[in-house]
This record gives sequence, C-alpha cells and structure tokens, in this order.
Amino acid sequence: MQLALIMPDICEDKEYRFHLAKTAPSGNRPLDALAKSDDEWLRWQLYRGTAKERFTKDLIVSFAHISGDRFLFGGIFEIKSRASKRYKVELTNRYTELIGRLVLRVHGENKRATVFRPSYVCSNSEVVGLYEQKFKGEPFYSFEEINHSFSAIEIIIKNDLNDWRAALSSVNGVYLLSDENTGKHYVGSACGSEGIWGRWRSYVYSYHGNNEELVTLFADKSETYFQQHFKFSLLEILPFTSPKEEVLAKETLWKRKLFSREYGYNRN
Repeated sequence: MQLALIMPDICEDKEYRFHLAKTAPSGNRPLDALAKSDDEWLRWQLYRGTAKERFTKDLIVSFAHISGDRFLFGGIFEIKSRASKRYKVELTNRYTELIGRLVLRVHGENKRATVFRPSYVCSNSEVVGLYEQKFKGEPFYSFEEINHSFSAIEIIIKNDLNDWRAALSSVNGVYLLSDENTGKHYVGSACGSEGIWGRWRSYVYSYHGNNEELVTLFADKSETYFQQHFKFSLLEILPFTSPKEEVLAKETLWKRKLFSREYGYNRN
C-alpha cells in the first residue's frame, strides 16, 4: 500500500520534510526513544547541526528505524524556532493515532541520509504493516538472543511487556552484565520469586542492584554511565524449581570461567 493512500496531504514538497531517524554513532537507537517516552523521542528531532540547515520546511514527518529497510511512524512535528544548533519543535495532532503503529518500508538508493523530500520517500516506499497497539518495545524471541543494552531492558521492564515478563519470571539462572567501556563483567544469579525478571528489575530502578562494586561505580559515574555502557545477557537458564544452592553453585562456576572476580566487578 502506498503511503499517499493513508497520508495523501504529505506526499508533496510544499511544507514537509521526512526524518528517517537512524542509530546514532553512540549506539543509541531511535526506536528505543520512541518506545521509552514522548520526551525522549522529541529530543531526536531537535538537532540542527552547524554545517547547514537540516529541515528547510517547518513540518517534520518523523520515523524511527526498526531494522533493515523498515521504519516506524513517530508523528509530525512543527518547528517553532531555529536556534544555532537546535530546533524548538512541537508534536502536532496530525495522524497521532498512527504513532508507533504504522510501519514503512523504504527502498530508495540513498541509504545513509536521514532527511528527505516527501516526493522521494513516497515514491520509494510502501506501508507494510499496522500494529494493533502502539509499539512499547521489541517482542521477546528467545533467551539465547538476549544481548540488550541497559536502555533496552529499562524500556522492557518499565513498560511491563507481557511476553518478556512471562519468559523471564518463569526461570532462574545466571546472568552477565557487561561494561562495554572497560570490558569488565559482573556475573550474578536469580533465584527469587520473580526469577530473572525480578532481579533485572532491581537494576533498572537502582542501576547497581545493591552489588558492592557496582554501588561504588554508580556513586562515581551516576546512572548515565550504566545507560550508555552496560549490557544484559544470560549465561545459563535453570528451572524455576531449582534449589538456591544449585543456582549459586552455577554462579560461582561462571565467575571462575570468566575471571569476573580477578578482572571484573565481582568481589566474592
């Protein structure tokens, strides 16, 4: 289906520019910002740059990159003013019912750019999906594929995504926190009433999970460091009925294998 059939008024070059937001050099993903909050997503529209004007028109049709050639509609923003490096923008009430739901496939030649004329996007794309509900975070696929940033897990936990909660709260196990900035690891385990979900939730709300070395790191670096550099993964899944002693023995074994006491954030 062509985008012009759903949004016929924006497929002209009169007053619009398309913003196809892509992952930043820092690794921050626009899709995470769109799922996290309106304020986080709005910040992706603010940067103007110093080399040249990015948006020469006053209305921005914004999309967040999903993967490959697919983008998720994030709303239409109006530029209220143009400062030296930033725009002041405001979300309009145009097509708000499609925010976080409409999926666009873009297949033009220009793969690296992020700002386009409406005529280019509308002639090189098609609507390939419409979610029943607004996107609040990526779906759960498998335990083996979990290798997620702190920000991604934060979105999953705070939006209380049912498929993730069902999967992670049904198992105990040994998990790994990785600091991409230093290469250090922290090995931990979960054997509480909510399994992995409950343990990871404690990190989302405290950042350090009351682990001694991570408490020290948090005091020195603050929450921004964890959001930017920490990743979550699972080392071993154990049945929810596993005795606590078995889970802790597995945790100790992984600490030895990964030298997380000698070179990481584990102290015991």
